[in-house]
Amino acid sequence: MKRAIVTGANGHIGSNLCRTLRGRGVEVVALVRAGSDRRGLEGVDVELVEGDILEPETLGPAMEGCDTLFHCAAVFAIWAKDVETIMKPAIEGTENVLRAAKAAGITRVVATSSVATVGMSPTADRLLDAEHWAEDLQVPYYVAKQRAERRAWELAEELGLELCTILPTMVLGPHDHRVTPSSKLARDLLSGDSPLVDGGANLVDVRDVAEAHALAAERGQPGHRYIVGGENIENQELGRIIERVSGKKPGALRAPRWVLASVASMMELGAWITGKPPQLTRAAVHDVLGRFAWYDLEKTRSHLGLEPRSPEAVMRATHAWFAREERAAA
Repeated sequence: MKRAIVTGANGHIGSNLCRTLRGRGVEVVALVRAGSDRRGLEGVDVELVEGDILEPETLGPAMEGCDTLFHCAAVFAIWAKDVETIMKPAIEGTENVLRAAKAAGITRVVATSSVATVGMSPTADRLLDAEHWAEDLQVPYYVAKQRAERRAWELAEELGLELCTILPTMVLGPHDHRVTPSSKLARDLLSGDSPLVDGGANLVDVRDVAEAHALAAERGQPGHRYIVGGENIENQELGRIIERVSGKKPGALRAPRWVLASVASMMELGAWITGKPPQLTRAAVHDVLGRFAWYDLEKTRSHLGLEPRSPEAVMRATHAWFAREERAAA
């Protein structure tokens, strides 16, 4: 790998991936939309190219001379008035990017999916692996990611691309200037503004996710999906970690599913009026509440050799990043 293009290069994963690739001596073309927030790429030696995954004519020139594609671009939103703003970039954008890669002579592709495509277990006694596909997803972002990844696999076979997909768990850590939904939840937990529900969690540092992308390009086996995460922990243990890191002890939220679905329904109604995303949605209650985001990561370890940071290290890095951002804004 000598020259790589990264779509969504100014995003949380994309900007950290650009740093990782530059650290390996790889020339990086950072594809960003016109007018986008590029703070995540400040100080990173990349070739900035403006383009849009929904505008195929902008992709070919950006990919010229590249040998590897990292497709990270996506709209990370749990709710939207118009779900097509989430779906279209995920599915149509993936199609455009992979076809452009083929036309540019790129064969090696690493695409960022999500562990949401695998799903969560209702009990703690079953670890899901990368061969599993979730059924009956309702959160629009989760649905979009699953449909996009399935389309990527279809196109990879059709076009003869060497595709690996990366399925991160809950991604936290530095250089998240725009604050993803995952980071917002972590920030609220660290500040004591959000309770924990029963279930299990799996956290991963964004730098480990970036490293996994690079390793997948170098040694990943085409045709494989790789779940990238850390230790499987109960939410009660996550609460103890948060208390050690921030001094704040998250509260516990225990209520029947139907009660929380009713609360979510009222929050969604308010969101339609204000245009601001609700704190809770009925889809999130269905897909996430009380479930265990616990996974079998053995294939990722054996194929990629990745040794991710501990949950406490992830939370400490996240807490430090938010503290830095607060100081910068003061």
